Amino acid sequence: MKRILLILLLGWQHQAMAQTTPRLQIIWDMNARDTAEHSAIFRQVNNVLTADPNARIEVVFHGNAIWVMTKDSSLHVQKIHRDLQRGVTFVVCNNSMRRLKVDASQLLPGVTIVPVAIIELARKQQEGWSYLKLAH
Repeated sequence: MKRILLILLLGWQHQAMAQTTPRLQIIWDMNARDTAEHSAIFRQVNNVLTADPNARIEVVFHGNAIWVMTKDSSLHVQKIHRDLQRGVTFVVCNNSMRRLKVDASQLLPGVTIVPVAIIELARKQQEGWSYLKLAH
């Protein structure tokens, strides 16, 4: 009888903790063209999703970093497709696209365009997302 009560109590405690623990939300800021930094961001995203598959992740590409999200940039395409399937949102800044003369048709499928990267980053932070700048 004590064993049954203990199992019920532990199950209830686990359920209560799951209901009170907020879902992890991370927004990464990526503005470098350096492929080593791109490799690092995909590695870090993978590490987070391996440890916490329910985490919500958005990576904002702006400046020269937008090139990694184009069809001509094949270095990380498999990682991008993998992460899209895992629910990661990849965002590209429209201001950067205009400045660098990148058309929406050049972007990989599944990539989202936002008008201004800085506003996207700020809004997510207002909504409680954790802001990360790449460090490797």
